[in-house]
Amino acid sequence: MPKNLAELAHAALMAGHTPGAATSHAVPIRLDSSTEAAVADTCIRDGLGSVLLFHRRKDARFAEELYFSTRLDDGSWAVAEHLSGGAMGIDPTDARKIASVLNGRSLALFGEAETELLTGRPQADDGYEMLRFFTLLVDKEASHLEIKNDSPEAGPGSSLIHKSLISQVALLALFPGERLTIRAMVRKGTSSYHLGEPYELIGSDPGHVADSPIWRDEDSSMTNPES
Repeated sequence: MPKNLAELAHAALMAGHTPGAATSHAVPIRLDSSTEAAVADTCIRDGLGSVLLFHRRKDARFAEELYFSTRLDDGSWAVAEHLSGGAMGIDPTDARKIASVLNGRSLALFGEAETELLTGRPQADDGYEMLRFFTLLVDKEASHLEIKNDSPEAGPGSSLIHKSLISQVALLALFPGERLTIRAMVRKGTSSYHLGEPYELIGSDPGHVADSPIWRDEDSSMTNPES
């Protein structure tokens, strides 16, 4: 197992977890008695990779951390950098507590962060863009998410994708001006069905500069993500 959270995030990206692909068994995706940290989800957009991790701190509280990396020319990933994180209000392994928060919904907003990062995309100002990260709680019956890109500039090939789930928390990263409609899906045999109502996510306004990250953090005193 990776020695620290940054290594775990990097290993998750190197395992090639993309929509429709499974995370390597070498990367822990479940918190249990023998695993102190696990991958909740990954999101890869245009050679940019983000990873959400869950872990137990020394005080036994559950915490989440968001990491970010870029794909190198050889297809590998750069060292993952910590963006934000904090103590969690619920046990992410407890399906009943998640169901209580969902309260009959198939999707619910769980966390949000906004930060300026070097993307290198042609439309980026000096190479930097304000990315907005969302985490959603997902009904335990869902097998995957259907993501429809409703942005005006969305091309035909990127208008609809399916994102596999490896936990009940899904991570999504949006570029400025993007609008995504998310639906939880249930796979039955060779068919898939919508589960509950859709959820809309909106990226930051183009040109907007955030004063500070807005990741939900119930313990602002935590400065070391390894603790």
